[in-house]
Amino acid sequence: MAKAKREKITYLCAECGDTFPKWSGQCPSCKTWNSLTESRFSEEGNAGDLPLREVVTTHQKTLPIIPTGIKQLDHILGGGILPGAVILLGGEPGIGKSTLLLEIMRHAPAVYVSGEESLQQIQTRAERLKLSEGLDIVQGNSVSEVLRYVEAKKASLVFIDSIQTAYTDSRTGFAGSLAQIREATQRIIEFAKAKQVAFVLTGHITKDGQIAGPKLLEHAVDTVLYFEQNALTRYRFLRAVKNRFGATGDIAIFEMTAQGFREIENANSLLPVQEIGGIGSCLFPQLEGTRVLPLEIQVLVTPTGFANGRRIGENVELSRIHLIAAILEKFCALKLSQCDIFVRVNGGTALAEPAGDLALLFSMASSYLEKPLPKGRAVAGQVSLTGEVRTPGAIEERRRALLSWKVQRALWGGVVDAAPTGLKENSIQFVDKNLSLLDW
Repeated sequence: MAKAKREKITYLCAECGDTFPKWSGQCPSCKTWNSLTESRFSEEGNAGDLPLREVVTTHQKTLPIIPTGIKQLDHILGGGILPGAVILLGGEPGIGKSTLLLEIMRHAPAVYVSGEESLQQIQTRAERLKLSEGLDIVQGNSVSEVLRYVEAKKASLVFIDSIQTAYTDSRTGFAGSLAQIREATQRIIEFAKAKQVAFVLTGHITKDGQIAGPKLLEHAVDTVLYFEQNALTRYRFLRAVKNRFGATGDIAIFEMTAQGFREIENANSLLPVQEIGGIGSCLFPQLEGTRVLPLEIQVLVTPTGFANGRRIGENVELSRIHLIAAILEKFCALKLSQCDIFVRVNGGTALAEPAGDLALLFSMASSYLEKPLPKGRAVAGQVSLTGEVRTPGAIEERRRALLSWKVQRALWGGVVDAAPTGLKENSIQFVDKNLSLLDW
């Protein structure tokens, strides 16, 4: 006689994803208060009755990597999508997640499962992108039905848009709840590894910029990609925040057009690199994974009308502005506490690398002293709290990028690279109150 199904109750933490047999006000794992929610699911038989799959390491056929046809995306994924891989694609609503999936279908056959949009909506977008007919697009939310369809079709690549709309019958709760997201993702991962089928899951993000759902969602998948955008431009940045197949931090740059995405291979097209310079403006080559992006750091320093000067920053941490201003005031005798400081970082991404300290310092001092920086020059270096300027890492990568941007002079910490053929020592004294390092 078959064993009757029975319902099991556990409590799931919304922060760390751990489960517990009893409810408590504080999660025993991550110590977060009021984060446990009830989760019910049915189980059949005992866990010990489940068969184990044997792993065969010899004479096993290796499936080919699936190229996406998008050069930069293939580079991030280590050459393409690996069979059995589960990739999570997150981003704000309307940023282009669904459009990117359709762009991949232009080059690689895949099953597109839509849980949010109707088939008519997707067909309209496909026609706008001028995609050929015969796309395998279905609409549904049941994970069991989707997996049966994928197995019947013998598909090697599946898109699920989005994971927050998927649900399983073995869990209670509405689609998008923590229990449903966790169970649906686990079912998909098990199927992907067993059948060597690659999945790309799209995910919503919260107001804090994180993918909605328990953190287990990011821990369980192989790769997590985030779509970012500059609100003032049409550029989109696809960043790898977790990557088992390539370098973490790598980015791909796209431009959103009426016909879909267009790859931006030359990063210098994002900014007029040769024109960056002048009073309060400095060029900084920032390392993003294995790629170098040009950033323009603009600073405006003006006398304040308040007791304390204001500090306002765009695409830069406010604490970093305070730090560089304090260093200039202590070691260079610049009275920045009596000034308002406004900082803007252009280039589509934030000033995140420590090597950008010196470029921020140059721009701030240039605006205060009203002394222009030469155009077509780059600055990179770390500034310590003791007033020392240190050479940044990855100089060769930055130098190659500058040469491709036709920038042939740079300051790496306290060393001037005056020509692409070699380095030239320079006796720059950071503690000079007149800031003679601006004369390099």
